Amino acid sequence: MADLTAPGLRQPLNESVYDRQNATRCFIPVRIPPRVAGIVHAQFDALNSRAAELRAAGHRVIALGQAIPGFPPPPVAIRAAQEALASGTAHVYSADAGRPSLRLALCARLRETHDVAATPDEVIITAGGNQAFMLAMMTTVDPRDEVLLPGPYFVNHEMTVRAIGAVPVEVPLSEARGFALRWADLEPHVSSQTRAVVVCTPSNPTGAVVERDEMMRIVRELAARRVVVLADETYARFVYGGEFWSVASLPEWRENVILTSTFSKSFGMTGWRVGYLLADKRVTEQAIKIQDAMVICAPVVSQIAVEAAIRHAWDYPLSFHEELIARRQVLVDGLRSIPRLHWTPTGGAFFAFVRVNGCADSERLSRDILEREHVVTIPGASFGHGGEGFIRLSYGASGQDELREALGRLGRYFDMMIE
Repeated sequence: MADLTAPGLRQPLNESVYDRQNATRCFIPVRIPPRVAGIVHAQFDALNSRAAELRAAGHRVIALGQAIPGFPPPPVAIRAAQEALASGTAHVYSADAGRPSLRLALCARLRETHDVAATPDEVIITAGGNQAFMLAMMTTVDPRDEVLLPGPYFVNHEMTVRAIGAVPVEVPLSEARGFALRWADLEPHVSSQTRAVVVCTPSNPTGAVVERDEMMRIVRELAARRVVVLADETYARFVYGGEFWSVASLPEWRENVILTSTFSKSFGMTGWRVGYLLADKRVTEQAIKIQDAMVICAPVVSQIAVEAAIRHAWDYPLSFHEELIARRQVLVDGLRSIPRLHWTPTGGAFFAFVRVNGCADSERLSRDILEREHVVTIPGASFGHGGEGFIRLSYGASGQDELREALGRLGRYFDMMIE
């Protein structure tokens, strides 16, 4: 019989794991920590997979689900990537924090466009906005810390909070005020356990933009309480009817603000996976250790493409504003003709967060709409308790005619439900 005492061990291997008679390893299930098992996977993938099945079966499916822009990357970015691949410069790691020339170009543009004073050593280029957010959370938040999420919130923010073992606390926002965050909404929920507050502006899923005065007060009130502001400005280049104001333009932003963003939406590069984290140097010096362990660096070919876009096509997303505003108006007009659906347009992004009268199960509703009318929508419950009874429609990737067709199908669906 084999000796069960492994070299270097003080006692035999656990017999429940090892079969003495056969001297072979026995299979036991891998333990999944509760912090991971407790994460609820959003419906996005399931709905998109079902939509793909319906398309394969010959149905015309209209996708108003995923938050993707309907335009390709700027040509200059494509050319830069092609040249980098041909020359070989994209085939090796960059610095962990990203290519120095990219960080320098980004800082220059943020100063020019958003009045943000930052230096390259305060920037880490990441593999998309979600990784930037995870990096910020892992660097600044401990397990069991509370993180406030104004809701409806971006589902991946909540998933990240749970993944690191922190406690998400939903802060309900008012539909009557367009889901715009105020300090008065946050104040009752700030406690001695609060470590961070997530502010997504313009918001995913509502498109709401936090007013400048409110944002200034939020940052300063939280700084006095030693609470971090995690600002997600993914949709900063999609604000209509006014200029976007970045929280990092505050002179004292370094005290308690960490900003995350991405080039996925602004440059039509969702698959390229490039975003960034902006924070005081004392934060980035620590975050870079997590970055190295997590990904080493963002994809280099994507960094090169993004740098070309920043330098030569920074205002590229603005050229699509007129079309996006027209699409938004198509939704406004079409939704008015469907009695059970209600939406008041907000100031940014490319979403309609639509209330459905009488809806108590938005996940079931979205599945049923897809099966009956072949329109992909996202259930509001994916975005927290405050989202139940709503569906999110994304108009970023659907043209005006396609939106009209989708609205016709939704009208038919809800007419049928009334009957």
